[in-house]
Amino acid sequence: MSEEEIEINEAYAELHNLRTELAELHNWADRVLDNENTDRQYIAEHLSTACGVLASGGPMPTRPYDDIDEF
Repeated sequence: MSEEEIEINEAYAELHNLRTELAELHNWADRVLDNENTDRQYIAEHLSTACGVLASGGPMPTRPYDDIDEF
């Protein structure tokens, strides 16, 4: 496999990981926004931070309300 093919495969893997992270973030937001007791401002701030992290390639922050089973 050439270096160019390796780079293309790595780019596809990064794109796949990004799509996976976005899908998980979307599913989390849908789940927590369905509950009227969640703080929407807090969720919005987390979504904004998470989008910035995804754009820069950093590690995802811990999601608020992720440890609550009622959602």
